[in-house]
Amino acid sequence: DRPMGNKLAVYYENRWTPGKTDAIYPRPGCNDEDKFWMSNAAIFDGSYFKIKQIQLGYSLPAKWMNKIAVGSLRFYVSLDDWFCFTKYPGMDPEAASYQATSGMGLDKGAYPMSKKTMFGLNITF
Repeated sequence: DRPMGNKLAVYYENRWTPGKTDAIYPRPGCNDEDKFWMSNAAIFDGSYFKIKQIQLGYSLPAKWMNKIAVGSLRFYVSLDDWFCFTKYPGMDPEAASYQATSGMGLDKGAYPMSKKTMFGLNITF
C-alpha cells in the first residue's frame, strides 16, 4: 500500500493495517477516509522558527586597498534557509503558504524551500 497523493509520511507510517489495529490513522482508501480528512485529526501544529539567512564576511583592510586603487573589497558566504526548528511532521511548515490563496495552510506535499549557499565579492572603486 502507498498513500494516495502527496500525503505526509506520518499518515502512511501510522496507518491502520491488519497487524496494527491500534493505529491512529485510517488505512488508505477506506470507506470513511473522507470523514477523517474533514475532521481535526488531520491538523498539526505548524509553528516554527526559521533562520532565513546567516552571512559571514570579511572586508580587507583599507590600507591594502589603497595600494591597488580599490575603495573596498569584501568576501562573504551566505547560508539561506538552512535552519528550521519545528515539530511539524511535513517537509517544511512554510511550504504550504506558497500555494494559491484557496490553499493557504494546506500541505499538499509542496517542495520545501531550497537550501542555498552563496559566495560573493563586493568591490567598490
